Amino acid sequence: MTNLNKKIFRGAILESILLNLINDTSDRGLYGYAIFKTVHKKFGIRLGPSTLYTELKHLEKQGLIASRWEFALGKARKQYRITAKGQGALREYFVELKAVIPVFVACKT
Repeated sequence: MTNLNKKIFRGAILESILLNLINDTSDRGLYGYAIFKTVHKKFGIRLGPSTLYTELKHLEKQGLIASRWEFALGKARKQYRITAKGQGALREYFVELKAVIPVFVACKT
């Protein structure tokens, strides 16, 4: 991914992707490593741990997601779930991105 692509990807696009993935699993939550794998599988993008966990902390500070530790089979995993505020933000992102992305695609340099 080029530096320009990284800049475009971060922010609203990355937030909306993470919120959408976490929302899709809202009944059971999603842990960090599963998010890495899913982002790569669905979008072909390999996020670094610092990028992913920094963004997850940011989303949690904003109240868009909540986390809790779960223990199973001797392993501790931090599960992430979307909040009602996060679901509202996700709806807003979809509306805004649907309006903005076609304009960017139509622009010619």
